[in-house]
Amino acid sequence: MIYKELDPFSSEDKFAHAGRAAEEQMAFYLKRFFAHDPEIVVLNGIRLEHNGDAAQVDHLLIHSHGLSIVESKSVVGKIQIKDDGQWLRWFGANQSRGMASPITQARLQERFFRDVLGKASKRPDLFSTIPFDLYVAISDSGIILWPKSGQVDGVCKADQVPDRILAANTARVNSGQAQGLALPDRLKIAEFLVKTNKPLRPHEGDVKGEAKVETEVAEATKPQESVVAPAKDSPETPSNGHACRQCRSTNLEIRYGYSYFFFCKACETNTTIKPSCPKCGEPGRLRKQKNTFYVTCEKCQGEEVFFVKG
Repeated sequence: MIYKELDPFSSEDKFAHAGRAAEEQMAFYLKRFFAHDPEIVVLNGIRLEHNGDAAQVDHLLIHSHGLSIVESKSVVGKIQIKDDGQWLRWFGANQSRGMASPITQARLQERFFRDVLGKASKRPDLFSTIPFDLYVAISDSGIILWPKSGQVDGVCKADQVPDRILAANTARVNSGQAQGLALPDRLKIAEFLVKTNKPLRPHEGDVKGEAKVETEVAEATKPQESVVAPAKDSPETPSNGHACRQCRSTNLEIRYGYSYFFFCKACETNTTIKPSCPKCGEPGRLRKQKNTFYVTCEKCQGEEVFFVKG
């Protein structure tokens, strides 16, 4: 059954639109397979906040043997997984860019959801051991270049995910594994997740950057609503020109939750980054290359260094 559809979406960013299209494609396949299956509960787009942290899963399925997390990835060309676990996104024939591992991202989401569900249900023993299956769904238009060692568990095209979920559950049944969640329990979990779902407001999801298709692994931390302004006339301000909005410390680093934000190492305050073009003042987007973040402008085609990671 489809217990929750995707939340409303609004963005002017092309990368955010690409990520959303991948999520909608995966939601379509899940609906075709499981809409009339009363045993499998499907939730699309669940974002939880807990103790100042946050984590979002694209798709969550609750079944008799546990839960399945599906991370949708928008891929237009080719995506490569190397033998050492690195992920590369290919643009054309000769240009590639490293990207964070979606598998690692899904694992972080799993840990967060295990913790929240365990505490909410007061049964941490159950949710610390119940199976969580992780899947990375590559959009239909993408091509997967596998490592020499062969295919990677849990990574497949979006249309293959439902069959993989069914096959995993069938294997558990054939092996005699006992069911861990009765249907009433599944529905209680789904009800709790929907009630505690904290979707980002439209302007928060309008990421002027690499967004969901080109992200760092989510640090699972929700930034506060604020714009970071350079600290003027401050002897502590380095060449980066940024300081903590709370304590004015310059001991900062850039992290990624649902968008890029500054994390203050001194007071642990998080602040949203909303870069603007230094030439024309129009909203810009961040681009990361190794330890350097650049702010680029589509209007005037300008690009300047925004922040250098120390």
